[in-house]
Amino acid sequence: MRHLLWAGCFQLLPWQAGPCTRKLTTAVTSAVATSHCGPWLLAPLAASSSSPSVSKGFLQPPILGSRAPCCWGSQFNVPPSALLVARPVGVCSMMRLPVQASAQGLDAAFVGVPLDTGTSNRPGARFGPRQIRAESAMVRRYNGSTGAAPFDSLRVADIGDVKVNLYNLPDSCRLIRESYQEIVASGCVPLTLGGEHTITYPILQALAAKHGPVGLVHVDAHTDTGDVALGEKIYHGTPFRRCVEEGLLDCGRVVQIGIRGSSYDPDPYEYSRQQVRGSTAGHCLP
Repeated sequence: MRHLLWAGCFQLLPWQAGPCTRKLTTAVTSAVATSHCGPWLLAPLAASSSSPSVSKGFLQPPILGSRAPCCWGSQFNVPPSALLVARPVGVCSMMRLPVQASAQGLDAAFVGVPLDTGTSNRPGARFGPRQIRAESAMVRRYNGSTGAAPFDSLRVADIGDVKVNLYNLPDSCRLIRESYQEIVASGCVPLTLGGEHTITYPILQALAAKHGPVGLVHVDAHTDTGDVALGEKIYHGTPFRRCVEEGLLDCGRVVQIGIRGSSYDPDPYEYSRQQVRGSTAGHCLP
């Protein structure tokens, strides 16, 4: 069991992490972890490996044909099983996946945007990415109901948080937009951990810059199509109006679900209906 715990911890450390990691490598590679699936060795690949699809620091079979837990034999990053590695063990990353500095080489990447400067009532969403990561330790690799097994075909990692400016909302929007431009330029799909609703505006700016106007599925109680509040045009109630104004959304492929509650105006959906009439097909907003 000790060898299994060492191996599980090592999966969460990058090969380039420094002297401590190299010492851990030396210690663990000399040990054989034996389970009901057969003996396995930790065989981290050299940084110059010619096979970029193979994860560094993953457990590999010591001999050809040996049996192994599928979560260790995968060429993709895989959340460690709680049957083998205790949930509190390791770095608090999304689903305990490996952490890396950029989206390069990934199919999808979890990225946190810890921002709540644009909220009007209840702050605290800046701590959202951290808490989501903590709770994600409970998520397992497979969905037995749907058969979904994303980690069997996609290379995914946690690339940390956007370095937002909590004292300047427009500057935070710039930082978010530039960070997401780098992510999508690498061909990676960003999976965002927020953060309040303002962050959707700069994210959609980055996506539309690469792909053109995009579709949107928005689950919320409010349409977030306000215009100005306290003299400000950017806050958590305005992102989708700003997106429509800049042509970031394909209004024929926008769906909002769960819209309800009181409003500031007797007809809060008039702006949305105007976009529906202006779109070429379907419904833009309620």
